[in-house]
Amino acid sequence: MKAKTIIILMGLFIFLCFGFQSCGAPESQWKGTIEEIDGLIWVKNPQEGIWDEQDNHEISIQKELQIGQMDGPEEYLFSYISDIAVNSKGDIYVADRQWTEIRKYSQDGEYLITIGRKGQGPGEFQGLGILSVDSDDNLIVYDWRLTRVSIFSDNGELIQTTKKLMAETSLAPSEIIAQDDGYVLFGQLGDSPKIFHEFDSDWNHKESYIDYEFTDNKEFEKLALNFSTGNCFFRINGDILYTKDYYDNKILIYQNKELSRVITRESDIKKPYEVQKFHDQNKAREVMKKQDYNFSTFAQGIQYVGRANLTSGGVFQLLDGNIVHFVSTYVSKEVFGFDVELFDSDGKLLSHSRLGENLFYDVRCKDSNDIFYAIHRRDYHKVIAFRLKY
Repeated sequence: MKAKTIIILMGLFIFLCFGFQSCGAPESQWKGTIEEIDGLIWVKNPQEGIWDEQDNHEISIQKELQIGQMDGPEEYLFSYISDIAVNSKGDIYVADRQWTEIRKYSQDGEYLITIGRKGQGPGEFQGLGILSVDSDDNLIVYDWRLTRVSIFSDNGELIQTTKKLMAETSLAPSEIIAQDDGYVLFGQLGDSPKIFHEFDSDWNHKESYIDYEFTDNKEFEKLALNFSTGNCFFRINGDILYTKDYYDNKILIYQNKELSRVITRESDIKKPYEVQKFHDQNKAREVMKKQDYNFSTFAQGIQYVGRANLTSGGVFQLLDGNIVHFVSTYVSKEVFGFDVELFDSDGKLLSHSRLGENLFYDVRCKDSNDIFYAIHRRDYHKVIAFRLKY
C-alpha cells in the first residue's frame, strides 16, 4: 500500500507541476485579442506583456564583443561608422564613411583586411553607405554618392562594380537584401511612394512594391524626412516584417508583398512625433529653446522643430521564432530609453523592457546565432555585439 500511495502522490505532484510554471506561480495569461477584419489579421496587445507581471522574467543585454578603441592601432580607430554586415562564418565588416574604406574582422574581433579606398574607379567609393552579404558570402556595398553597387569576394577581391542604378532618379536605400535571383533595396526611390525595389541578378530594376503610409503629418514626412522608411526584416520564407522609423506602435507583416498581419501594442505614447513648422527661422529657434523639443530640420524654406517620441531601432526574428523590436523612447530632453518589445511568433507581446537609458545603440544586423551588431557613437565610434538574455 505504501508503494502504491507514493506512486499516486508522485503522479499528483507531476500533474500540479504541469499546471503551474516551474511548480510555482501560474503562468500569466495573455490579455490581448486576435481579430480578422476584411481578411487582415490584427493582433492587439495590451501595454504589458505576458512576462511583465512575473518577477523572474527580465530581458537584458549580454555584451559579447567590442570592436573600436579610443586610442590604439589604426585598424581599431574609426571616424564615422556607416554600417555593419556579418557573413555566415561570423566575420564582421565595418564601413567607415570618413576613412572611405571597409575593414573586415574575425568573429573574435581580430582585424583581417581592408577593402576599398576613395575614388571613382571600380571598387572605389565616394560615399560609403550600406553593406550586405549574399548567400556566397560576397560583400555588397552601396555608394550613395555614386549610386552604384560594388561586390567583393570573401577575401576582398572585386567581383563587380555596377553602372549607376536608376540613373533617371534618386535612390536612397537603407538596406539591401540579397535573394537567390536578385536583390531588394529598401528605401526611397525618387518621388515614388513605394519602399521596396526589386532588381534582377544583373541589377536591372524589375518592380517596386508596398506603399509608404504616412504616420501623421504628410507634408513634414515627405519634405523633411524623405519618407523615413523605417526598418525591415526578411524571413526565410519571404515574409517581410516592417516598422516605420517614427514608430506608431505597429509591426506590419507582409506575405507575397501583401499586408497580412498587423501587430499593435497599447502605449501611453499615442503619437510617434510632434512637430511645428515655421517660415521664420529665428522664431523656430526660440520655440526650440522654450519647448521640450529634440529635433530641428529645414526643407524647402520651412523650418520644422519637434520631438521624436518613439523611434524604431530595428525589427528581427530570432531562431526560437520570437520577434524582437528595438525602440528609442523619449523620456525627457536629457534622457532616452533604449527599449525592446519581444513578441512570440504569432505577435503576442511577451515583454516590453527597458534595456538602458541614453544607451544609443544603432542596431544594424543580426547573425545566424542571434547576436546583434550595433554602432555605438558615444565618446568614440565602435561596434558592439550583444545578445538578449531572457
